[in-house]
Amino acid sequence: MPDLIVTGSLCTRCGACVATCPARIIELPKGGEVPRFTATGEARCIICGHCEAVCPTAALTVNDPRLDPTVPPPPEAPLPPEILDAYLRMRRSIRRFRTEAVPRKTIESLLDVVRYAPTSSNRQAVRWLVIHDTAEVRRLTGLVIDWFRSRLADPSCPNRTTLAAMIRSWNNGSDPICRNAPHLVIPCTPRQHSLAPFDATIAAAHLEIVAPAHGIGTCWGGYFQMAAEVWEPLRLALNLSDGYYPECALLLGYPATTYHRPPKRNRLDVTWR
Repeated sequence: MPDLIVTGSLCTRCGACVATCPARIIELPKGGEVPRFTATGEARCIICGHCEAVCPTAALTVNDPRLDPTVPPPPEAPLPPEILDAYLRMRRSIRRFRTEAVPRKTIESLLDVVRYAPTSSNRQAVRWLVIHDTAEVRRLTGLVIDWFRSRLADPSCPNRTTLAAMIRSWNNGSDPICRNAPHLVIPCTPRQHSLAPFDATIAAAHLEIVAPAHGIGTCWGGYFQMAAEVWEPLRLALNLSDGYYPECALLLGYPATTYHRPPKRNRLDVTWR
């Protein structure tokens, strides 16, 4: 269980940690004592770190063997909102990739940022499968095509025209599934709670947002994910840890396309109550 360590000489007894704790498991005793866990607080702590992050004097620390002790420095100044707004509007799904590989260290640095994405009850249960070997990406893509072929064998299969077209494209040397991306990144979770797939989706969204800042392009691989859900040969080829499931898939690589301006979008549709 976690330890709540407070340096009395630094603590101002401001109560920010008490007010911020989402589980209400920290109390500020009377008589000038420092904050502490409530009677049941230690057992109920989800190690979210809000108390440590909100402390203005860095007087409070949460220690637990599961935690990475490395703490990145905060930004020197808030990002100007107009800069962030413009950056987000320029995010594009990349479907044309250069052939050169993205170094493993670069991908790992992206995922190191993404581990700060929110998860339900701070479970932090998202694991990452990175298919870095481009030849392996192509082999796994071929298994998706095999799934298409199996579906076409069923006369009642919907979207037969689309599936047949993608099979022909694959047979002609194109890749309509992974778009010839050199890498594939798959967040996986144990489905022991109903919100686990959302945790993976949020993490993947963070990855696709941070990647362009490092010159990396991504695209959601919807067909790959659909096959991974139901096609046993692909599931076996992914060879995930017991109890873990692929929640989505992102194509990843250096973009072969440069976008110069954001596209038009539908008008905002908001209902106020």
